[in-house]
Amino acid sequence: MDRKVIAQAVALALLGLLLWLAYAVVKPFLIAIGWAVMITVVTYPIYARLRRKLKGRTGLAAALMVLGIVVLLVAPTIALISTLGRQAAEIYPKLEELVARGNPMETIHGKLDTYKDAPVLGTLAGWAQELLPPPGGLRTSLPEGMKKVIATVTGLLTAALSNFLVFLVNLFLTLAALGIFYVRGEALTEEATSLLPLPEERARELMGRLATVTRAVVKGVGLTCVAQGALGGLGFWATGLPSPLLFGTVMAFGALIPVVGTAIVWLPGALFLLFTGKTVAGVALILWGAIAVGNIDNVLRPVLAGGDLGIPMPLLLVGMIGGAISFGLTGLVLGPLVLATLLFVLEERRRRDPEAEAPPPADA
Repeated sequence: MDRKVIAQAVALALLGLLLWLAYAVVKPFLIAIGWAVMITVVTYPIYARLRRKLKGRTGLAAALMVLGIVVLLVAPTIALISTLGRQAAEIYPKLEELVARGNPMETIHGKLDTYKDAPVLGTLAGWAQELLPPPGGLRTSLPEGMKKVIATVTGLLTAALSNFLVFLVNLFLTLAALGIFYVRGEALTEEATSLLPLPEERARELMGRLATVTRAVVKGVGLTCVAQGALGGLGFWATGLPSPLLFGTVMAFGALIPVVGTAIVWLPGALFLLFTGKTVAGVALILWGAIAVGNIDNVLRPVLAGGDLGIPMPLLLVGMIGGAISFGLTGLVLGPLVLATLLFVLEERRRRDPEAEAPPPADA
């Protein structure tokens, strides 16, 4: 075998080993670095404006940005997680009590039967009975299903605090990386762009597209889901339902689900109000959920995300949901980035194939 081939094989093996060792070293810090990158990409325009107002003092601008993020983002998030844990502990006994009462479908169908002789409400009641599961099935579907949803969401959020020491270390690393990315962000982006095996123009286009997708996820989808959850929680609070903050948080995650969306939470709450005698509150919650909570995304998402999302909206939602299932909270951003990169690679292949497979000239 040629000595040059052996030398290249050995060099590739050593490079692979070095990359694996580097990954093993960096792996404990990947989550912190990922959060820092995401926050930097979203807030960098604010940092750039602040730096201009401070006459180019990058260190001071970065320090002020990190301090602002601690005050406006980190502290409220920790308080939210603590409150969610308390409200989840309070809601479980109430759901257990609801389960002990028997099949909720029987109660719902029985209440609907009382309206069957009414001229207008009878038609609506019959239509609702056709849509609902039969009384004999789903013994405790609503309470048990809601308990699973609450457990999933609160578990996703409180996982970060399960080991407080690890959480503090990751928080410190995130803030430190955030300061570095603010100061050195442009230079690091240029270095990363130069390492891509693409023409310079296409490499810059890929980096810009990934930044667009990140902003679309955080601003266009993330903030819209937060707004929907806040409005849903407000509806629960106004109608006297328990744990509005907890159910509002569940609705924020439920807003990612196509078609069903936040109705997976506020509709059972409205039905509970209707069939416990609070008709006005139940109807009000249905109207609030259908009009305000269900439609605010159509107003906010185009404003927050801008015109170009960098990836089709259905694929963006698939990436967020699949990423969250596979990688946790960071997957909400990582999933769409992976799919956006895949789309770019396929697009680049389509651009190159016609040139690579072009037929030879006629006089060849």
